[in-house]
Amino acid sequence: MKQFGCFRIDTQNELLWCDGKQVPLAPKPFAVLRYLVENSQRLVTHDELLDALWPETYVQPQVLRTYILELRKVLGDDPDEPQYILTVPKRGYRFVCKVDEIHDAAVAGPEPELCIVGRQTEIAKLEGDLERAIRGQRQLVFLSGDAGTGKTALVDAFCQRAGGSGKLRIARGQAVEGFGGKEAFYPVREALGQLLAFEKTSQLLARWLPSWFGKKTEAGVKLTTVGELCEAVEAITHDEPLLLVFEDLHWADTSTLDFISALARRRANAKLMVLASCRPGEMDGQHPLKGLKEDLSTHRLCCVIPLGPLHRDAVADYLTRQLESPTLPAGLSSFVHQHSEGNPLFMAATLEHLQNQRFLVKKEGAWQLSVPLAEIELGIPHGLLGMIDLQLERLSEADRRLLEAGSIVGSIFPAWAAAAALKTGVPDVEDEYAALARRTRLINPAGQDELPDGTRSTFYVFAHGLFREALYSRQPAARRAERHRRVAERLKIMFAGTEASIASELARHYEAAGCWKEAIEELQLAAETAANREAEHAACELLKRALSFSANLKAEDRRYIEPILTEKLKKYAEWASMEIA
Repeated sequence: MKQFGCFRIDTQNELLWCDGKQVPLAPKPFAVLRYLVENSQRLVTHDELLDALWPETYVQPQVLRTYILELRKVLGDDPDEPQYILTVPKRGYRFVCKVDEIHDAAVAGPEPELCIVGRQTEIAKLEGDLERAIRGQRQLVFLSGDAGTGKTALVDAFCQRAGGSGKLRIARGQAVEGFGGKEAFYPVREALGQLLAFEKTSQLLARWLPSWFGKKTEAGVKLTTVGELCEAVEAITHDEPLLLVFEDLHWADTSTLDFISALARRRANAKLMVLASCRPGEMDGQHPLKGLKEDLSTHRLCCVIPLGPLHRDAVADYLTRQLESPTLPAGLSSFVHQHSEGNPLFMAATLEHLQNQRFLVKKEGAWQLSVPLAEIELGIPHGLLGMIDLQLERLSEADRRLLEAGSIVGSIFPAWAAAAALKTGVPDVEDEYAALARRTRLINPAGQDELPDGTRSTFYVFAHGLFREALYSRQPAARRAERHRRVAERLKIMFAGTEASIASELARHYEAAGCWKEAIEELQLAAETAANREAEHAACELLKRALSFSANLKAEDRRYIEPILTEKLKKYAEWASMEIA
């Protein structure tokens, strides 16, 4: 066992620990970390890593970047000021943290149960399917959910429980983005290769799959077929049950999907359960996995377990467990639920961000907020930046342009406003957004609204507010300001004659555009509207905001507008005090 920082890596059992708690980590990222730790303090080139982990196989270097991003997220490592993994541009990586050898085999202690909240129904369903598989009724289960919904954590927890008895073989393989089609059956071969540690299973694999696990002759051997794979897997299950896990199946090659399809359709009894995770957002209408799932579901040869967002109670349970405290600061669970929107990955990142930024601190044995929740500007937690950037980079330039335009308005936006930001026609943009919503899971339709001229426009909502924030912030400031100005101008035209009803919204867009005179005019109009409704306190706040904007005006404009704003503010403040009296 090796130790670095607060982490310990158990290379024999392939486990990662942090302060006595097991850290879930998929097989390939673990292999990358292990190799870097075992070769610490020296440069490990891209080619060396690829040759060590994917011998005799071509793999794109992008795969390494994906795994390094995942490791940095797990280790809490900052790529700009790395404590563990240093990137050597265009060459490779260096593990820079001091590594110590730990010889006490008992140091890790018993393996604790992984912390899973809000997924009791899903765990119970998986355990029921496993019981049927152990009785000889083969099972195929698809675990479906978007990025961050906790698929891997759920699989880890289920495998931990299932493997506790020692009477079940578990093998896991993972499809790699951009790798499907480079090597047939890649995740299958990775999973079955883990069974070579068992002598009898190793002999079975060598006999049934000689091209993979047998001794190759000089003349070579024929390629492995789907039928031979099925027979080999079924032969393994004659003596004891087998749980095959395939993660990220949306990236799998067609040969792997053919194997799963054939395995599900075979009639013979087998003590076999196949558990496959996938992301619906990665599968368009032509994706072979989508058709396979629908076909197998129609014939009742599989079941699909969808993972949705966690409820507020589950978030509170998670916080209680992670903070090891029965009581939480007032409003904390609601705050974390609101900002994570029930996404488990975002939930964990939000809590970590609150602690790292010292917004949440422990004093005298109790957790406290250092600032009121209303004053916390969370932004995008550092641990999520890499994942969000990767998802956005997969989009085409046209799709990113559409999403950036929508982000100008907010997490919920109308197509007409995006059309205004892009300075293009509404009908074309409506069609493009409809197609984008079908292709990706980043936005969803949110109904329609009638505009002042009687026409209707579709509204869309971002799948998560953090995606909107990332898309908004990545736009150059000048472009973003210009788009805000265009939306404001379109609003003024659409609501001509009833501008007072949207004055606050207009002020927001003018402020973001840096059009300070226009923003002040709209805030004055909004304040008058509020005062007419006997909301003098709101009117005063609007005028105070307008006064703060006046600092951005030229001196002569300030001399003209500030006395007017001050006089109105004084008048509304007097009205407010009279109302209280």
